[in-house]
Amino acid sequence: MSEGSKLAVAIVHYHLQRGGVSHVVEMAERSLSDSNVEVLILSGEEASEEIAVTNVAVVPGLGYRKTGNSIIAHTLTKSLREKAVAYFGREPDVWHFHNPTLGKNVLMPFVIQELASHGARVLLQIHDFAEDGRPNNYSAQRSSANNEAHFKSVYYPKGSHIHYAVINQRDRKFLKKLGVPDRQLHLTPNPIERVEMGASMSERPFQRDRLFALYPVRGIRRKNLGELILLAQCYGDRMFFGTTLVPENPEWIEIHEKWRDLIEQLDLPVELGMAGEGGYRYQDLLGWSDFVVTASVAEGFGLAFLEPWLIGKAVVGRDLPEVTEDFRSQGLSFSGLYQRIGVPLDWLDEEKLRAEAQTALQNAYLAYDCPVPRGAMKQVWGAWVIDGKIDFGVLSESFQKEVILRIHSDPTCLDELDFPSFALASGAEKAAYQSAIESAYSLAAYGTKLEGVYQRVKDSRVGNVKAYPPQRLLRQFLDPARFNLLRV
Repeated sequence: MSEGSKLAVAIVHYHLQRGGVSHVVEMAERSLSDSNVEVLILSGEEASEEIAVTNVAVVPGLGYRKTGNSIIAHTLTKSLREKAVAYFGREPDVWHFHNPTLGKNVLMPFVIQELASHGARVLLQIHDFAEDGRPNNYSAQRSSANNEAHFKSVYYPKGSHIHYAVINQRDRKFLKKLGVPDRQLHLTPNPIERVEMGASMSERPFQRDRLFALYPVRGIRRKNLGELILLAQCYGDRMFFGTTLVPENPEWIEIHEKWRDLIEQLDLPVELGMAGEGGYRYQDLLGWSDFVVTASVAEGFGLAFLEPWLIGKAVVGRDLPEVTEDFRSQGLSFSGLYQRIGVPLDWLDEEKLRAEAQTALQNAYLAYDCPVPRGAMKQVWGAWVIDGKIDFGVLSESFQKEVILRIHSDPTCLDELDFPSFALASGAEKAAYQSAIESAYSLAAYGTKLEGVYQRVKDSRVGNVKAYPPQRLLRQFLDPARFNLLRV
């Protein structure tokens, strides 16, 4: 039970199973252990063994659900309040919801509206957006409302006592354009802890004659495996590339296995799913690697850009400025990253590519029940093509395969690519990165930041509850200049 002088904070999340957000919840509780904050975690189920939390109360209605309405949500709100009051002996000072607008549980916006309408001060921390390539989630959330006007009135609640937290500057800019005032909009990047390595490079049991570049991902589409294969074509004489896990989605597994077939067909130095069932331990793969590579075309917080440096592993590969601009503000230059790989447009059937892009763009807007804006394809093409070369990372797998096969049949074609060079970081650079990351993203710094945010939320004046226009945020995510065939 909370001490009277401490801030009482109820942290709400759908589950406490292995995953990014659950781990953030775990670290939040740990970071606040010696603070002026008493935490109760409200979850839809008991914590798994991987998530080490202590003060947890299970509320079954918090689990994932795609259907529901405000009437059902009232029962869930009542259960949450009862659990919190039973623990704290009073209403919480702050309700901290994680990913409440993602559409994982369509009751969340109604719960928050009811709590806020009764004067509860709330913090809505958004890690992922339904507007960002998750149209099914967005549709489920819309369908849970009585009508479109009702949906717009609850989805992104607005009030002087309703605050938002985000994990990067891009999301902060998007919510600011939505209308959230600076005083109610908080940047709370995730804390980072050192990953333990299980072995050293000298103990690697394979490819000892090459550098080992590890891509620690589950090979879903946006991880851009085709680009990893392209890198292997360029550097395969001295580098070996490997990923850690295979996808779980059956549709993505099919695409993944086609890449595996191509690797075998072309005899390239790439192995997919090295940490899968019956494979190597992830910690050993990290230890064996000479450096970490990334080819992803979309990330949330961007942990993969930071975590390897803490164990002395440099990160090279595709840059994502929407994510890495935050890290650069901490003094990290990321000289080993590139923003695009330019492929001569005349290598491809431009008419066929334009048709595929046009159809995919229309489908992306249709999925959100939005009209395609005038001039959208011109914006797409302007972002994709520079000086007659198109970025390899925006192409669908079929076009990427065409590029790879062309190079295989004529390796001199590599000279026509705008291809990156990999310069491995020195020991001094690695030490500097490690120091900067530990300073900016430590668990202690996170706890101090979080406590300050909670205090500002608690001190907020309670006002009327309205809502921000959700279509304003949706338009930002559907910006044609951000369109990518690997994300449809």
